[in-house]
Amino acid sequence: MKTTRIPVAILCALWLPAAAYAQSVNERVHVLQKRDYSVKGKFEIGLFGGLTVGDVFTQQFAHTLTFDYHVNEALAIEALWMSSKLPFANGTRIAGSGQAEYKDDKNFRWGETYTGAYDQVKSDAQLSPSNADLVMLSNYIGVAVQFSPIYGKWSLFNWGLGHADIYLTAGGGVATTDYRKANGNWVDTGTYFVGSFGGGFRIFLARWLALRLDLRDYTFAARVEVPAQGGGGGTVETKIRNSLYLMFGVCLLFGGEAPVEIWSPY
Repeated sequence: MKTTRIPVAILCALWLPAAAYAQSVNERVHVLQKRDYSVKGKFEIGLFGGLTVGDVFTQQFAHTLTFDYHVNEALAIEALWMSSKLPFANGTRIAGSGQAEYKDDKNFRWGETYTGAYDQVKSDAQLSPSNADLVMLSNYIGVAVQFSPIYGKWSLFNWGLGHADIYLTAGGGVATTDYRKANGNWVDTGTYFVGSFGGGFRIFLARWLALRLDLRDYTFAARVEVPAQGGGGGTVETKIRNSLYLMFGVCLLFGGEAPVEIWSPY
């Protein structure tokens, strides 16, 4: 019996085209690369300036102080304080008022103003907004959870290489609220729970320095006591208010770990 032998050269000739096809340029290759701007385990302190957008009658300017701890690359816990007026400073209280009423003093409420639209309609009883429409956040303190699902690199006109991440945030806290009456006096409407949600992005300038742009919505119940007039009893106006803030900040990062390797499908 004869045994058929296939030369090794023929086997190689048959195998090489298949191997070359498997390594096609269209094949997705999975690689590991370093994430130079790792935030895992880092603390972040940020100072923000911001203003409200989209409200017809009110306009607020606020400064915000944040303190974040990054549990990992995607999750952070944040504590923050935001203010549009000097804390615990209200002015001269008017005796006999229900909700605390104070004489107008703009030195205390530096960040709380009303728009030109309010000035135009406040003299018309039919067009004038209710007092609940005029309530603003004066001081807020709260906590939030920050989720960063996207991290990437970018280049502007091929000039340099930047690093950034995009995040979502949600949380809650308590805030003091007030509004200005037609006679110019300010009324402290109380302290209420506030819910917040939003998003933003962080641009790294260095491993210890970043810029942030946030858009956050603060939702709260505005409750205003309307005193009795004539022989009628007093009433209470209640309205759900949304204050949408656009905030820009500078952040310092410290602690944490050395840059880590991350998986990339490209």
